[in-house]
Amino acid sequence: MPRTVWVIGFAAVLLSGLLGQSLAITTVAVGPSTCKSTLKHYSTIQSAVSAVPWGTTVMVCPGSYPEQVIVNQPLTLEGVTDGTGNAAVITVPGGGLVQNGTSASFGPVTVQLLVQNTVGVTIKNLVVDGSGSTCPAGSNRNVGIGVFDVGTANDGTTAATIANIVVRNELACFGDGILADTSYITITGSEIHDINQTAIDAYSAKYSITNNSIQRAHAYGIVLLNNASGSVVSGNDVSDGTNGILSEGPNSATISKNTLLNDYYVGIWIYYAYHQTVTNNVVSNSWWPFVIRGGYLDTVQNNKFSDALYDGILDYFSFGGNNITKNTLNEAQFGIFADGTTGGDTLVPNTFYNTVTTIDPGPPQAPTDPVQP
Repeated sequence: MPRTVWVIGFAAVLLSGLLGQSLAITTVAVGPSTCKSTLKHYSTIQSAVSAVPWGTTVMVCPGSYPEQVIVNQPLTLEGVTDGTGNAAVITVPGGGLVQNGTSASFGPVTVQLLVQNTVGVTIKNLVVDGSGSTCPAGSNRNVGIGVFDVGTANDGTTAATIANIVVRNELACFGDGILADTSYITITGSEIHDINQTAIDAYSAKYSITNNSIQRAHAYGIVLLNNASGSVVSGNDVSDGTNGILSEGPNSATISKNTLLNDYYVGIWIYYAYHQTVTNNVVSNSWWPFVIRGGYLDTVQNNKFSDALYDGILDYFSFGGNNITKNTLNEAQFGIFADGTTGGDTLVPNTFYNTVTTIDPGPPQAPTDPVQP
């Protein structure tokens, strides 16, 4: 056989073997051997994640796992039941947390479950609990789940998925529930509560944040900051925090069909954000249900705002072209305020019920500019 043909044949066999290895579906388990007894078992989540090949499903059996986990390859990390157990819970190690990640926005941070520098990751059906955490030296923020530098613009919002998880009790230092930084991911169907700072922080890329339930976030429920065009925040319930949803930055996002109740300060806050679409949201019992400051070409329609302490709709320092119409407001001190810089914003028609004064003559009460989320 000629040498060239032999080399080509050997290369084909080798490639076939490598492809077969990469496409093989592997599943392993973490926890007691009585759970998923037919699978290979590991005692910790990190030992499993570090040992398995790309594409593996790591099933985490019910129990407490006091560790900090780093995922940097494509895999699925999934909490499972053994028929009698409750949940798989990542907890704070007995020796405390340590700084283990770097966020482009916040610098050194401490993360309980960190996904970084990869694609093709799914995290689902797990609990991350920050109870008992402290403030590690040199760390700027404590985070339940961190997703850093995952995917590119080509991934849309599919480079990673976080689904049906719980993040709770991130109350030490500046505690975030989920901090996604420079990533292209989906966060859906999850529960985030009792958070010192922000429940879901989404920075500098593209995100789909849908159908999550958020309670008692002490700064913000959901933050979009400097996102790529096309991020979506839809179908979320945000309640009993300080601010509901904040979108800040130059690119378009859609904020729709969210319900925000009892968020003390601002329900939905559009802050120097352009080409935003804010539709079909329900906001009740905030000082200001809706605030737009420095907006440009934003569309705000068909929302229901109620029980406002001050202005139901507050529009100021506009760069013009905003369409704020077809909204309904019931009960407020003032229905709407728009200052002299509105630059041609469209503000009619809107419907107002039970307002002390429909048009605020100003100067209005206005919220303090948002601090770094």
